[in-house]
Amino acid sequence: MDLDGSIFWYFGGALVLAALAISFVGIKGKASFPPSGPAMWATTAVFAVVVVGTGAYAVANASEEKEHRDAELAEEEAAAEEDVAAEEVAAPTETAPSEPSGGQPPGSGTPEESTAELAVNSPDDGSLVFDPDGLEAAAGTVTLAYANPSPVPHNIAIEDGAGEVLAESEDITAGEVSIEAELVPGAYTYFCSIPGHRESGMEGTLSVGQDSATSN
Repeated sequence: MDLDGSIFWYFGGALVLAALAISFVGIKGKASFPPSGPAMWATTAVFAVVVVGTGAYAVANASEEKEHRDAELAEEEAAAEEDVAAEEVAAPTETAPSEPSGGQPPGSGTPEESTAELAVNSPDDGSLVFDPDGLEAAAGTVTLAYANPSPVPHNIAIEDGAGEVLAESEDITAGEVSIEAELVPGAYTYFCSIPGHRESGMEGTLSVGQDSATSN
């Protein structure tokens, strides 16, 4: 229903004018007010028409406004759904990384890094020598496992060709200790770093190559 908003003002104005007119008549003719007979019925009819018309318009207008608001809400919801759908279409799709042909996982063809553990000993009597005094290993992680059965304190350290110490153990007596270093191909020296021991001959050579090797 499409109603003009001015109708409400027409009915309201008519109601106000009728009230003013009746008030004026009542003031001027106090003795004969309220009127009786046809005049009374006519006045009542006018008020009834104005009041009923005003109420009917108010109800109809409220219903029309509700329908209009419902239509606006439906349009807003439809627009929001369209925006969400557009964002989902525009969002990039993540793809899982493809596996190499043959079903092999990535990196399966990479060789494992070489590791080696080499045993080094010194005599029971505390002599200042290493046994053996020469070792070989492949490049990678190299561990020197040193055993000193004597009561004379010793340790073991390893240095590269430039004289840089790569690893060094604590001093031990009648015990065992290990050191570990990542070595590339080249010549290295293992020795006892206690003052005077290396100078007295307590050292050995470690040759590191590309291929696997065993200690002498």
